[in-house]
Amino acid sequence: MESVVTGLLALAGLAVCLLPSLIAFNRRTDNRWLVLAINVIFGATFLGWVVALVLALRKPEVPSAA
Repeated sequence: MESVVTGLLALAGLAVCLLPSLIAFNRRTDNRWLVLAINVIFGATFLGWVVALVLALRKPEVPSAA
């Protein structure tokens, strides 16, 4: 029973750590691969995780009608 709880906690922790990447791929943002790279490389630091989250949540740039 303990191993099941430990596995679920590990899975929940992994989901939280990769949350910016999951958001970026779910929203199909243009820079989703950049978000994934930043999240994997710098995600262990709080600052890297926040940067990846901000990039994942940015609104897409819409070209203006000229």
